[in-house]
Amino acid sequence: MKWIVTIFAALLCVGAHGAGSGMSSGGGGSVDLPSRSPEQMAASSYNAGLKHKKRALSYAQQVATATKDKDRDKYTKRSRDQFEDSVADYKKAIGYDNRMYQAMNELGFSYRKLGKLEDSIRAYNTALFVKPDFAPAIEYRAEAYLTLGLIEETKAAYLELFRLDQAQAGLLMQAIDEWLATHVDQSAETQAFADWVAERKQLAAVTQAVTKVPKRDW
Repeated sequence: MKWIVTIFAALLCVGAHGAGSGMSSGGGGSVDLPSRSPEQMAASSYNAGLKHKKRALSYAQQVATATKDKDRDKYTKRSRDQFEDSVADYKKAIGYDNRMYQAMNELGFSYRKLGKLEDSIRAYNTALFVKPDFAPAIEYRAEAYLTLGLIEETKAAYLELFRLDQAQAGLLMQAIDEWLATHVDQSAETQAFADWVAERKQLAAVTQAVTKVPKRDW
C-alpha cells in the first residue's frame, strides 16, 4: 500500500525535489558544492512550516484580544496568510520525504485552522496510514470530527487515545468540553454525548490515568 502514500505526496508536492550544484571558480573550473539530502530538505521545509504556524497562532491570539473590527480583520488575514504559508512548506516537506508523517499531521492542523476540514482529515488519515499509532494525529483529527459534529468518530478517537496516550486523551477531552459548552441545544444526541463524557471523566479519575495534560494549541 506504500503507493497510496506516494501518490498523495505527489499530489501535495509544490516544488521540485532536491537541488544540486556546482559553481564556476575564478579559474574557469567548477567547484562541487555538497548538496543536501532529501531528508535534510524535508526537515528544512518542515521547520519553516512550524515557524509559520507559530506566527499564525500568535496573530490568532491578537484577533481574540483586538477591540476594533479593523484590527481583528487585519490579524485574521495575517493569521490565515501564515497558515497558508505553512501549508506550502509542509507540502514541500512531504514531497521530499513521502513518509514524513509529522509534516502530514501539521498539514492537517493548518488545513483545519483554515476551515478546510476535508483536506485536514485527508492529511491526518495519510499520517496515520504511515504511523497508525501517532497520537497527535488521532487527537487533531478528532477535533476536526468535532467541528463536523461527528460524535461517534470523536468518541472512538478518545477511547483509542485513552489506550495509547492519556495526555493526548486529556487534550481531546478539553476540546470536547469546549464543544459541549457551545452546543447547549439539549438535543437527545448532545445530551447522550454529555452523559458519555461524564462517565469517561469518572473512569479517568478512578484509574488516575490522566496525570498531566499539556497545553493545547490554539
